[in-house]
Amino acid sequence: MAKLNLINLFEDEENLDEKNLPNYTNLDFVSNGSHIYGEILWPAFCNQKKHPCVIMLHGFPGSARNDDISHALCRAGCVVIVPHHRGAWGSQGKYLVTNCVEDAFNLALYVKSPDFSKKYNVDKDNVFLLGHSIGGNSALNAGKKLDWLKGIIMLAPFDPTCFLSRGKEGYIDALLHEGNILNSDGLDSIYNDILENKEDLKFSNAAKFVCSKNILIFTAKYDSVSENEKMVSPLWNYLQKNKTDSIQRFVEYPTEHGLLGRRVSMIKEIGKFINEC
Repeated sequence: MAKLNLINLFEDEENLDEKNLPNYTNLDFVSNGSHIYGEILWPAFCNQKKHPCVIMLHGFPGSARNDDISHALCRAGCVVIVPHHRGAWGSQGKYLVTNCVEDAFNLALYVKSPDFSKKYNVDKDNVFLLGHSIGGNSALNAGKKLDWLKGIIMLAPFDPTCFLSRGKEGYIDALLHEGNILNSDGLDSIYNDILENKEDLKFSNAAKFVCSKNILIFTAKYDSVSENEKMVSPLWNYLQKNKTDSIQRFVEYPTEHGLLGRRVSMIKEIGKFINEC
């Protein structure tokens, strides 16, 4: 298994082979009948050794792409996929939280396929799901169904079931300012999708399915979006009570939801985690 060159997280490769350069291309992947668009990045010497693959899952509504992470991991030796979920930023279909989970699951299977893994020389046993905010929900709930997945990385993860107790009006009000850029059947549809699937989406209910998985969780102490005590603590406490030999880490930064101010530290932690898994 190829290890990442962690020095290159923040330094360019000095000697590039003009016949085998790092590069990127468009992602066009069909998930449950809808074309999912995005980006595929691959490192130098793509055809000479197998690479870990990281699938980057955006939050709601998808405007924060976390490109600093994707480019750093690519420089260090990862193939990185940056998709836009159904209904977000030009991808076909309708935006729903459950669709995001399905997209993540389908993309992970696609990475394992001979067509993709051979073309980009991916190590099929070294695939990670990484998600920010509600993308953390996508990573967790898709990852719990993938026994072979190498690891789950969650950045300020948002449990979409947590605030349903506020009632429909209060929940939807929190989405109004961002959700209008998504292609959906409306906020009622997004809310009802979460309500109908709350038991399957709830973080604490996923805990028993991921006890043996490698997991890295970042939270933000001053997060005004993800309430860590309600969303992350039940999941983490369960994992700690049911420890296995897997690598499981919890990191809290003194930041807001976007983790700005600790991005460099976070990328270093992610690279270290991938190398140790």
